Amino acid sequence: MKKVLIALLVALSVWAAPYKVGQSVAPLDLSDQFGKRYSMKAMPKTLIMAFEKGTGATVNEYLAAQGKGYLDKYKASFVADISQMPNFITEAFALPKMRKYPHTVLLIRDEEQGLRFPAEEDKITVMKFRGNFLQSVDYITTADELKKAIEQ
Repeated sequence: MKKVLIALLVALSVWAAPYKVGQSVAPLDLSDQFGKRYSMKAMPKTLIMAFEKGTGATVNEYLAAQGKGYLDKYKASFVADISQMPNFITEAFALPKMRKYPHTVLLIRDEEQGLRFPAEEDKITVMKFRGNFLQSVDYITTADELKKAIEQ
C-alpha cells in the first residue's frame, strides 16, 4: 500500500511540475475574455504569460497600445492565469475590463493547469516554442523587454 501511495505522489508531483526547456507542451484548451474557446494544438512562436495582477497590467497596457493584430503578426499569444482570483471579482470587474482590450487574452481558470507553466514572482513569463517544444523561458518586467521578446 505504501508503495502505491508513494508512486501516486511522485506521479502527481511530476504532473504538476512546470514545463522545462526541451519538453513538449500539451495542447491547451482555453477561453478568452469573451468566453470564446481556443484549442491550441500547436503552440505559437511566443507565449506570454502573466500570473499576477501587476504583470498582467503591464502586458495589457503594452498590447493595447499596439492595436489589433499585433500578436498575430508576431505569432504570439497572451495567457493570463486568473485561477487565484475569486469568481465574483473575475465576473464583476476583471472580465468587463478585459473585454475593452483590442487583443485576445486567453485565460487559465484552473489552478492545476497554471502550475504547469514556469513563473517567477512579479515577472512576466515569455516562452519561445518550435512546434510544441519549449525552446526557452525568459522572465521580464518592463514593456521594453516585452517588445523585444515579442518582436525578435
